[in-house]
Amino acid sequence: MIFRVVNRRFSFAFVLALCSLLVVSTAASAQSASVRKAVAVEPAGKSQESRAGLIYSPLNLRGGSTLTMVSPHEWSPVASQLSESLKETHEYFTGLFGEIPSLNVAIHLMEEEAFYQSTGAPRWTNALYHREKITIPLSRHNTNDIENLKRSIAHEYTHAVVHSLSAGEAPGWLDEGLAQWVEGKENPALRPALINWLNFNQPVPLRLLQGGFTRLEAKMVPAAYAQSLFGANHIINNNGFERIRGYFDSLRKGEGREAAFKNNFSISEKAFEEQLGRNLAQWHRHYRHRSLIH
Repeated sequence: MIFRVVNRRFSFAFVLALCSLLVVSTAASAQSASVRKAVAVEPAGKSQESRAGLIYSPLNLRGGSTLTMVSPHEWSPVASQLSESLKETHEYFTGLFGEIPSLNVAIHLMEEEAFYQSTGAPRWTNALYHREKITIPLSRHNTNDIENLKRSIAHEYTHAVVHSLSAGEAPGWLDEGLAQWVEGKENPALRPALINWLNFNQPVPLRLLQGGFTRLEAKMVPAAYAQSLFGANHIINNNGFERIRGYFDSLRKGEGREAAFKNNFSISEKAFEEQLGRNLAQWHRHYRHRSLIH
C-alpha cells in the first residue's frame, strides 16, 4: 500500500516533530479508508457539477493518461492553475522517461478542516497520495501559496508516475528521493537532519527504505528522507533517466529487484549501498569541517 504524507515548508524543529507524526502504521488502514472516501470521484468524462457544488474537470494527457481535477466552485481558479501545472509536470516526466504508461489520477482540492477531520492527518500536512488520488487541503481564510501547492502536487504526482512505470515495485528510497528531486530546491531542513543523524549513526540501511517510511523508528525518519534524496541524486548523476526508466521497466515486467538493479545500473545493490555509504561519509566530513571553521 502506498500512503504518502508530505509536509509544509518547515523548520528543523518541525522535522523532529515529523518523526513522531509519520509513524502511524497502526492507523494507516483507517486513514486510508477516510482518504478513499474523501477523494472518491466521478469517472473521467465531460466536465460536470455535483450536488455538493464540486467541479469535475477531466484532462487527457499524452500517452493515454487522464487527470481529473475535483474542486469546489470557489477554488476553480486555483484548480485551473494546478491543472496546467500538472500537465506541464506530465510533459516534463515524458521528456525524462519517455512515454508514461497510462494512468488515471484524481486531484481533489478540499477545505482544510474537512481534510484534517476526514483523513486524520497532522496539521502540517499539505498533500496526500493514495492509490492514484492526490488530496490537497486549502484554506478559506488565508491566501493559498500557489507555488508551494505546485511543489506539493508535483511531489505527489511523481509517486503516481513511479508507481505506473514500475508497477509499484520501485524501492521506497528511490521513489521518495525522485519526488523530492522533482520539487526543485532542496528543503533546508533535510541537510541538517542528515548531518545530525550521521554524527551518531551509520547511514540508514537501504533494506529499511524499500517500502514506505511509516515503520521506521521516529528518530530515523528525517534522515531517511534526506538520505533518499542523496541516493536519488547519486543514481541520476551516475546513470541518467534512460537507465532509471530501464530499471523501472524491468521491475514492471517482473524482474527481481536485485537483478533489475544490476542489469540497469551495472552495480549490485550491495555494492551501490557501500558506495553510497562512502559518499555519505565524505559528505558528512565536509560539512562537519565547514561547521568547525565557521
